[in-house]
Order: sequence, then C-alpha cells, then structure tokens
Amino acid sequence: MKLSLASSGNPDYGQDPTQPFHGCNEDTLIEVNTFKEASILCRQYISENNLGSGNWAGGEIFEGAKVIAQVSYNGRVWQAGAERKEI
Repeated sequence: MKLSLASSGNPDYGQDPTQPFHGCNEDTLIEVNTFKEASILCRQYISENNLGSGNWAGGEIFEGAKVIAQVSYNGRVWQAGAERKEI
C-alpha cells in the first residue's frame, strides 16, 4: 500500500490552498504495510509540520491506483467509498 502525505494552505487564514503549507515539502507517497502504520505516520507528519486540520491534505491510502482508505487529521482510518466505516 502507499500513503499520501500532503499539506495545503488554509484559506481561513489567508493561505493559498493550491500550495503546500509553509515549510512542507511537496506531496509524498510512501510505502506502508498496515493501516496502523499509516495512522502513525500521518500523525507524525502532522505534528512535525505543525499542521492544523485545515492544512491536512493527505492521508489517502492506495492499493495500486485505487484509494482504499483515508486517514483523517485525528489519525482515524476510514474505509473509502460511500459507507465510510472506520477501520
């Protein structure tokens, strides 16, 4: 599986939402083995980059080209799709 780590400016604070949050690198895809690992890595990225919830733009978990889950700002992992069940 691959995990997206990304940020964006928060328009509520006059930041450009089309650009990464100040000081963050461009979007990154990293290999993960479990949903738990994905959650931990997302929370580390958020903490290390001092992101607010309005700056968090990552968390998609891919299997191939398909998004299978999403990690929210609080680290919870959600099944992709209409049902949106916590995993």
